[in-house]
Amino acid sequence: MERSGLLGIITGDTIRMGITNNIFFMQLSVGKMDNFSYIFADSVTREAILTDPGFDYEKITEALNNNNLKLKHILLTHHHFDHVSQADRIREVTQAKICCHPITEKLLKLRAPAEISINDGDILFKDTCLETTCIHTPGHAPGSLCFIVNNQYLVTGDTLFIGDCGRIDLLESNPKAMFNSLQKLKALADELIVCPGHNYGKTPTATLASEKATNPTLLSNSIKDWDIK
Repeated sequence: MERSGLLGIITGDTIRMGITNNIFFMQLSVGKMDNFSYIFADSVTREAILTDPGFDYEKITEALNNNNLKLKHILLTHHHFDHVSQADRIREVTQAKICCHPITEKLLKLRAPAEISINDGDILFKDTCLETTCIHTPGHAPGSLCFIVNNQYLVTGDTLFIGDCGRIDLLESNPKAMFNSLQKLKALADELIVCPGHNYGKTPTATLASEKATNPTLLSNSIKDWDIK
């Protein structure tokens, strides 16, 4: 099923789409693992950034083309295949630059190096409506990053879900690091809209204020509160 969107076509796989403060926002459901990819764009210049293109190359490129968007950067929250598998292909077609943490780049098998290396506290696209603050949030994966876009959206990858956090039982995971990373996120502004990497919650997005009030992993004051086996 398709219906008219603010800038183009919304398909049944588009969970949310809209324009706020000159930011075009699209949340796309991709793949069979309940993944989300996000598109943010300047509604005037149509320049766009994309996060975590793990699946569905055609769906993502169609969303860009239908809305006349010019993809400039691909931001990766971490190296797991369900978040990155289409990054190379989309880069080749759009000439967009891949941006990720140095640890993530080491663990990836990209056809060419990432163009931009990101560290904790870096600010990308300064003085534009796509200004993005990068936060290193290891725990689920050592190179995990979260992104604050235009002080409105908090892209959390597999660090923070709606109602939970990412897995910490993987060989490369670190529960203590995850707890500390969640404390970082807990200190951020309440009004941020949490944009998780998977559709695992009761809602596709939520405010950070809501997550602080209801998410058990943010309510914990000590890692001792976590039932880790």
